[in-house]
Amino acid sequence: MIGINTNLGSLIVQSNLKKSTNALNIAIECMTTGFKINHAKDNAANYSISTSMLSKISAYQVAEDNALIGLDILNTASSSIELISNGLSRLRVLAEQAANGTYGSESLDAINKEANSIVDEINRLYTTTEFNGVQLLKQDRLPSANFIKEVKTVNTSGMTKLSEVDLNTTISSGSYSISTAEELAKLSEMTNTGKIQGGNFYLADNIDLSGYQTGEGWTPIGTSANPFKGTFDGNGYVISNLYINTTASTTNVGLFGVCNTLKNVGVENAYVYAPNADYVGILTGSNRIHDANIVTNCYSSGNVVGRNYVGGLGGRLRVSDCYSKANVTGNNCIGGIVGNGTVSNSFSMSNVSGNSNIGGIIGDGDWIKNCYTTSKVSGNKNVGGIAGALIWLEGCYVLSRCESLDGIFSGNNAKISDSYYSSYYTGKPMAGGTGQNVTNVQVYDGDVPFEPIPEYHPVRFDLQVGIDSSSGSSITVDTSFDIWNLEKLRNIGYVDSSVMLKTVDELLSRVNERQTSLGAYQNRLNSVLEEISIKYDNLLSSRSTIHDADIAEVSSEYIRQQILQQAAATLLATANQTPAIALQLL
Repeated sequence: MIGINTNLGSLIVQSNLKKSTNALNIAIECMTTGFKINHAKDNAANYSISTSMLSKISAYQVAEDNALIGLDILNTASSSIELISNGLSRLRVLAEQAANGTYGSESLDAINKEANSIVDEINRLYTTTEFNGVQLLKQDRLPSANFIKEVKTVNTSGMTKLSEVDLNTTISSGSYSISTAEELAKLSEMTNTGKIQGGNFYLADNIDLSGYQTGEGWTPIGTSANPFKGTFDGNGYVISNLYINTTASTTNVGLFGVCNTLKNVGVENAYVYAPNADYVGILTGSNRIHDANIVTNCYSSGNVVGRNYVGGLGGRLRVSDCYSKANVTGNNCIGGIVGNGTVSNSFSMSNVSGNSNIGGIIGDGDWIKNCYTTSKVSGNKNVGGIAGALIWLEGCYVLSRCESLDGIFSGNNAKISDSYYSSYYTGKPMAGGTGQNVTNVQVYDGDVPFEPIPEYHPVRFDLQVGIDSSSGSSITVDTSFDIWNLEKLRNIGYVDSSVMLKTVDELLSRVNERQTSLGAYQNRLNSVLEEISIKYDNLLSSRSTIHDADIAEVSSEYIRQQILQQAAATLLATANQTPAIALQLL
């Protein structure tokens, strides 16, 4: 049919011309970008997958940089340690030489002069080896009030002050600041009445609890019935002069009674006296261990007395990166840090005493890793320098005078590996009980005079070498070691040569052990780099399959759509003449 009102042929051609033009534009975009997916509308599912892959590819690039920086750190430390080892080897030669009785005073002076020069150079290397402003070898002396990990202070100026919240309000989310003792007491009251069901609470200032020292003193934050369910961040501030004095038969006594997650808070000069209570500590009685919550980067000092499950930090906790300098007393399961639980990357300088299951770090628990103690420990049964009774202990140090022990490390039944002790002790050298499994334990002879060891903590780097937050994405590297007895070597030739040789050998053993561990770290990082390279290449290839355009295919499509567009344009001209034919019929 030939009509005037409706030019059906033209409409059909216009529709197809539009399609071919759009397809042509898409082909042009693909050829100019090199991607077949340029917008989510092109392929929604694959666009999402490709974007996720791109994020991971970028993360792998950063992880590779992190691993390379880690290798640079290790290479720097390793080079200096090699020089220190060479210096110690020369000192041993000088000590051996001076032990021969054929040298006069002038010769001994010359030997000693060289020895002093070497000691000075070792000290220089030890104290000045650094990377990006961070010392690598020297273990920092611990100040009386400081945190193991640097605290990145959170700005609390924009937060709601807890004093502005009604006591009857139930808090389940949000962030709140606490800057006074009254606000902290309000947190206790609200928690113990079940009003704190979540939320984040930050200290905004140091808090002095001297005003709560009458009667039984401070009321712990959280009970078994109403535990503190929020997150408490000390923000690098200190709570001082905590006072609790109760003879009640109770449980969960401390600044917190039962807590959720605690971090970045110090509690100083505390007095916690609860001789008839279980789960007692300066910071908290216990935390909700089975909910996988943890106390991290906290410390305590003062005195704490309880009955069972008593610790300088807490009664029953999961602890990481914490320390305690408290005097701890109780009956059963008494530890310098915790009475019961698990502890990692922490240390204790507490004096610990009790009846059974007594340890410098932990009274009774599952495992301890990368910890050390300079505690004085005493008790009657299952008394250990680090633990009273334990399942597993790894990478720990006993650097203290240990008396009346069933075992230097653990009083009973511990698997012990990669650990070291230097101390006077009475009792069994490793662990009491049965079923022991002891590997790679280094001993500094117990027959030498005891000398106090300075309070140091390791220099550790957490290298993020993966692309997520799992423990497998991070490698903790410790480059430091202590040389506290190096100064003994300044009198070579004038002191008993056996003492000198023993001191040099002990230092060499320590230095060589650190060099060996650095080599192991280097091998790990090389393995990490290889793994990252493989994953990066495979991920890049997979994304290319999804996201990149096949230029040959797109070019063919471009030519096809160009031809269709030209054909449509020609036919459109023909279709537009149809009304003219109709007019001729009129």
